[in-house]
Amino acid sequence: MTTLSHDAPTEPIRTPAAKVFFDDIAGLRGIAVLLVVLFHAHVPFVTGGFVGVDIFFVISGFLITRLLIREYETTGSLSFKGFYARRARRIIPAAALVIVVSIIGAALTMPLLKVFKQAIDLLAAAAQLANWQFLSQDADYLAGAIDGSLATHFWSLSIEEQLYFVWPLAVFAAAAVASRTALRRYVSMRMAVGLVVGAITVASLVVAIRLTPTDPAAAYMATYSRAWQFGVGGLIAVAAPLFALRWKSPRLAAVVAILIGWLGFAGIVVAVLTIDSTTPYPGTAALLPTMGAALVIASGQLRPPVPEEPREERARRHEGPAISTLLSTPPLTFLGRVSYAWYLWHWPAIVLFETVTGATSWPALLLVSVVALGIATVSTLYFEEPIINNRELRRNASASISVGVTGVVVGLAVTMTAGVVAVQIASRDTVANAALSYQSVFGSESTEPAGPVVPNPFQAYDDRPEPHECLIPVGEQAAGHDCTFGPDNGVPVVLFGDSHADQWSEAIRSIGSTHGWQIHQFTKAACPAQNLRPRPGVADPYTTSECTQWRADALQDITSLSPKIVFVSSLSTYVPERAAVDTAWDDTLTTLRATGAQIVYIADTPYPGFQIADCMSGALDNWHQCDFPLDGFTRIEPILDQQAAGESTDIITIGVNDLLCDDNLCFPARNKILFYRDDSHLTATAAEVLEPALVRQLDEARFDYTGR
Repeated sequence: MTTLSHDAPTEPIRTPAAKVFFDDIAGLRGIAVLLVVLFHAHVPFVTGGFVGVDIFFVISGFLITRLLIREYETTGSLSFKGFYARRARRIIPAAALVIVVSIIGAALTMPLLKVFKQAIDLLAAAAQLANWQFLSQDADYLAGAIDGSLATHFWSLSIEEQLYFVWPLAVFAAAAVASRTALRRYVSMRMAVGLVVGAITVASLVVAIRLTPTDPAAAYMATYSRAWQFGVGGLIAVAAPLFALRWKSPRLAAVVAILIGWLGFAGIVVAVLTIDSTTPYPGTAALLPTMGAALVIASGQLRPPVPEEPREERARRHEGPAISTLLSTPPLTFLGRVSYAWYLWHWPAIVLFETVTGATSWPALLLVSVVALGIATVSTLYFEEPIINNRELRRNASASISVGVTGVVVGLAVTMTAGVVAVQIASRDTVANAALSYQSVFGSESTEPAGPVVPNPFQAYDDRPEPHECLIPVGEQAAGHDCTFGPDNGVPVVLFGDSHADQWSEAIRSIGSTHGWQIHQFTKAACPAQNLRPRPGVADPYTTSECTQWRADALQDITSLSPKIVFVSSLSTYVPERAAVDTAWDDTLTTLRATGAQIVYIADTPYPGFQIADCMSGALDNWHQCDFPLDGFTRIEPILDQQAAGESTDIITIGVNDLLCDDNLCFPARNKILFYRDDSHLTATAAEVLEPALVRQLDEARFDYTGR
């Protein structure tokens, strides 16, 4: 989402050289924000509405680069203080207002842990670092990983803010070298800026394309992988005088403007209708909406407005079949005027509405977005524009910067306070002298339905097996720790799978410590034990080359170890196609069987699909508020199905679902113990307490702990 959109039309671009009002760009901003809002509201067919952000990046690159170049051409320098003062009063106050209202809304509607998480995200947003906050979580925007955050939409704003810090420096450096050194004889100022902007654009595009298949989150939200779209707009600004040259035939110029304008608009429409959340993005797919926006802007520059041109003349200029005729219509220019505020308000409105009502249908979310448009209009007219157009602030750069700093400080202070208060309240709900065991949790018929739990929901996320490094994270292929445990001459045992295998690692090591096992752990996050193949046209994170190569290497290493026992487990909800899962497991089991080891399959644990710890932080007075169905997601476990049919009897299967669920109803906690640390994984505490259940089932299966 752009913030420099306010350089037009709420306030014409002001440089010592000119004051120009771009109706067509205002309308293009209106279309861009409308696309993003429709996408967030899940309106059918607008599957690629998120490309509206790409359009904003192009617009911002054009407006800012144009402003900087024209100022340098006129004054021979750049006023960095003036530049940052304009950004401060235009961008920060409105964002700070939304951040403060959002965290208040979270405190009124969400459980404590979720309030704390929202505070952290909004804190990052206030500091203009939201994109890096989400990247630190390896959050995939298109996969919906951060849909519950009130700060989700701030990722793009943060990118723009970060670019605003470096872009003027790059333009100034290029311009100064070209105009103040001997190079001025050979290179014009505009050409030098174009070379620098072009180099940034090409380098960033290459990075984006290379990152998309291997690290989609970074490709989508990292500043360096999005700068190229800013650069595309900048290159149009550099070349603007070429567009404005007097053509031998004005009619030919008008025809060209019409053709490229509608061609660009068609590119945007095609992108919106054909790109979706499964498209590898940005990659090469982002070229379509980006170049489409560039062509639309270039079309307007072929018939540019002139300084101080009256509105009537601008209206006559837009008469005819050019794309600017559509873009300059009052509804679209109005949306462009309120685009920043609408972008800021619509997403928190959707998240809070879903939190309170649970409704997610697109008509309901669209209605909420329309209400947010009303809020945005009021915010623009009575808060944002009065600050932007205040004469004293426009005259006094220091005062404008102070307004911006105040907005940042307020946003940081309020969100930080909310986070601290949430932690203080939650710290009261702790279990004193908790010594949980299998008997204390599962040996009693009477179960407590309420009260503090272990671990405390605020501590649950970190209650995971040690060492953490033995679960190889997404984006890496090697463990950051020695993951062989036990005596050198011990019985060779393997633990193999994804994070659902890793959740049992300490329990397996505990069992192995009494039987002289040497355990070799091969676990990688989001990388299934079953050999799932890539699906045509679908960019599944668990079928990337990084994952498939790791699995192939791990199976090869397992074979070379000649293990006596292999424990294997994996998430059962990766794909809903049974045939594909059957084939994938057959591939993996064929390799494991060839080792001659006794295979022990640990059945997949229940999958809540929502953050249990978040829910429990607001439900300690009634844990059943966080109950969930076992069949809420399609679970495919071929080994269990085969054994039910009398097949695969060479594999021992163990599991704990009968302890975590009552028929189809599964529980988040029992007798003071919290079972889940997130939306699918057991806490390390729960796995430890459940270890005797695994041992009992192994004993009942007459399992040979020596692996003979």
